[in-house]
Amino acid sequence: MRRLALLAFVFCPIAFADDPPPVEMGALARGFALPNLGRTDVEPGGALQQRIYLNDTNEYAAVANANESIIIDGEATQLSYDAHYGITDRWEAGLFVPLILQGGGILDPVIEGWHHLWGLPNGNRSDAPKGRYLYQYTNNGQLLLNVSQGSVTFGDVRISTGYRLADHLTARAMLQLPTGDASHLSGNGAAGGAAWLDGGLPLHGFFKWLTLYGSLGYSYTGTGDVLPDMQKNGLPFGAAGIGLRLTPRWDAKVQVYVHAAPYKDSELGALDHIAAPLTVSTSYRITPRTAISLGFQEKANVYASPDFGVFLGLVLN
Repeated sequence: MRRLALLAFVFCPIAFADDPPPVEMGALARGFALPNLGRTDVEPGGALQQRIYLNDTNEYAAVANANESIIIDGEATQLSYDAHYGITDRWEAGLFVPLILQGGGILDPVIEGWHHLWGLPNGNRSDAPKGRYLYQYTNNGQLLLNVSQGSVTFGDVRISTGYRLADHLTARAMLQLPTGDASHLSGNGAAGGAAWLDGGLPLHGFFKWLTLYGSLGYSYTGTGDVLPDMQKNGLPFGAAGIGLRLTPRWDAKVQVYVHAAPYKDSELGALDHIAAPLTVSTSYRITPRTAISLGFQEKANVYASPDFGVFLGLVLN
């Protein structure tokens, strides 16, 4: 964790004031209603903010015990459209539509070198076949999950709303529609929803360039088609982050997102560990109405989160 914190602050001096970093869940958690967090305000009445993001996320785990074994090995490239429209000055509506390409990917050697550079665990990634795409889980000799074909499919569409309770404090709710394909792990075939609070604390005086923010909520997802007998329906989640305003056009964010383990009745870390992806993002406002964002994501605990992710975004007001 000490090296992760150091890594985060190395990248900080390079986000748009209310542009939280996108967080990518692993393929087995993708169908759960877990929203992006950190937007502490809403769009003014009549205003439209649009985000187009290109994310690439790579994950690997191969663990076993006396009764269970799991292989998680794949890469997902997601192109998403995220829009928020101010219905009034206190109330907004949102729409999120993802298109997901999954396969063996190309980042395996890059990630191995990255982890070696920073002394991070590789989880025996170097022993796995390069370019493989395989999600396989066996319990007591029964093959309960076996996905080995890459795909290009839509993920779950999300409809959201937010109401500003006070300055930098917004209550939000989201409905996740089962538009993804459970057979390709772009969803789990069940609808879900979430409710949460996003709050920020701008500092003053010498620290006026800093903003602390946090989120806390609860998600419910109907029982779907991915390991249904082991799936949890309710998951608490939250996030905490630091925003840094470096210039009027340039800021950055460091955020850790935490959610409960999405599965039960397993002793494997890939299924029963709390996930805690760490995201570092930077954004630069090119014009008064346009900003570009980029960043990366790294797991803060082994197995429960994707190993590594990078993203590039365009934000339009």
